[in-house]
Amino acid sequence: MARKAAKKTTAKKAPAKKKTAAKKKTAAAAPPAKAVKVTAVAGKTVTASALLQSVADHLGVKKSEAKAMVEGYTDVVKAYVMKGSKVKIGDIGMIMIRARKARMGRNPQTGEPVKIKASKKLAFRQSSVMKAQVMGGR
Repeated sequence: MARKAAKKTTAKKAPAKKKTAAKKKTAAAAPPAKAVKVTAVAGKTVTASALLQSVADHLGVKKSEAKAMVEGYTDVVKAYVMKGSKVKIGDIGMIMIRARKARMGRNPQTGEPVKIKASKKLAFRQSSVMKAQVMGGR
């Protein structure tokens, strides 16, 4: 038996792993945003069809796919806004519902006081980035 004890082998241990600081995963560098090509004329209203075509061209997808994406996005935004959340849309701004209190107003023709009921309204607040672009650096 003594002989068996002498032959007893020890299990090899795996080499201890060095403890290193966890590497931070950085987001893959996004390719530079390609310029959006628009064919709008100043002062003209852009139709939904023209907007969808621009989105499709920008993303390189079919117009029907762009329509599905845009409609899905707007449905989600509407759902959040209707629940009372403020929805920030990139560097464009924020959409929200604002409550308006009941107040007294005047009939402009007769001048008599009129009660105005409390109401809600859809509001948009532009971002500082968008404001700077619109103002042109003033």
